Amino acid sequence: MSQASRRGFLRRTLGASWTAGALMEQSVLRAASARGQSKTAPANLFTLEKMADGVYGAISRPVAQLNCNAVIFENSNGLLVVDTHSKPSAAAALVAQIRREITSKPVRYLVNSHFHWDHVQGNAAYRKSSTQVEVIASEATRQLLSERAAPGLKSSLESAAGSLEVYRKNASSAANEADKAYWRQMASDTEAFIKEMKDYVPDLPNITVQGDLILHDKAHDLHVVFRGRGHTAGDVSVWCPSKKVAATGDLAHGALPYIGDGYPQDWPVTLAGLGMLGFDKFLGGHGGILTGLTRLHQMRNYIEEVTMMVQEGLRRRVGLAEMQKQITPASLKSLGGGYMEALVAAIPGVPGRTSAQIIAGTVAGNVSQIHAALSRPA
Repeated sequence: MSQASRRGFLRRTLGASWTAGALMEQSVLRAASARGQSKTAPANLFTLEKMADGVYGAISRPVAQLNCNAVIFENSNGLLVVDTHSKPSAAAALVAQIRREITSKPVRYLVNSHFHWDHVQGNAAYRKSSTQVEVIASEATRQLLSERAAPGLKSSLESAAGSLEVYRKNASSAANEADKAYWRQMASDTEAFIKEMKDYVPDLPNITVQGDLILHDKAHDLHVVFRGRGHTAGDVSVWCPSKKVAATGDLAHGALPYIGDGYPQDWPVTLAGLGMLGFDKFLGGHGGILTGLTRLHQMRNYIEEVTMMVQEGLRRRVGLAEMQKQITPASLKSLGGGYMEALVAAIPGVPGRTSAQIIAGTVAGNVSQIHAALSRPA
């Protein structure tokens, strides 16, 4: 998610005190986040869960500073890791945790599922851990990183500085000790993020794909697959046919989507193609490990339904504000069948906001994002 486009989304979702860009790191949007700098972070920023023999999910722990999940595939002589989080220290912390809990094998391959900052800014830490790391992404992702990573980081740091003042004020005016502790943690994590990232230089993938890439190994074959535009122009997933597990990045996960850099008309088709690969367990960029394809289909149906409603609004020349009044969680059939309940359960507590309010704000943000996507040149 680009920094500038997220600011307006968060204003609608969380209210006036939540508008600055560092809230891109806040867990309410993805139900997965973790503290930033290793000097102040707990020993484990992630919970490692076995998905299959030789495949592990690294699920980011819900604190304040956003990190994406990762998936670790253990090959015969090394590891392939999908996604590298929002900062080098988080990636370094995961490398250390892998060595403690899984294996001492080195990381040989990284896959950046897409270009968003919370999935790529740890690349350099992996390169420091091993001289033989290859970083794989789609050609579109590399191009987007080369164009947008540096200005995006500059915007992020400027916004984070503004957020830091908001968090400190909220901590001083909080009504109880629990809320005060929450805002102090937000401030601490944001301060650490600024300190760590002020001299950061983006690290680009060195291997790109335009379709599929198969890595053959004695342990298993791994497929890096591009099935079309969705969350961004260049999302790739990694799946293991023999283990029937996949890492799907932000194409499919356990929260409502961000569509600000997305292609809402293409995304449902891409998800349908992804679901045909044959995996029965997957971990997206945020949330927990999902068994079966129910959540993938629910996400696809949600994007498709909201897109159709926005298209109809545009056809009838309805303004955006009026569309947002009409397209609400209560109006969406796609949030039935247990999907709404699962989304509510995945959202951590936020002072002053209920889960229902957060979801309503996210839906309104998605309406705005789809409206913008449908209004831009093809």
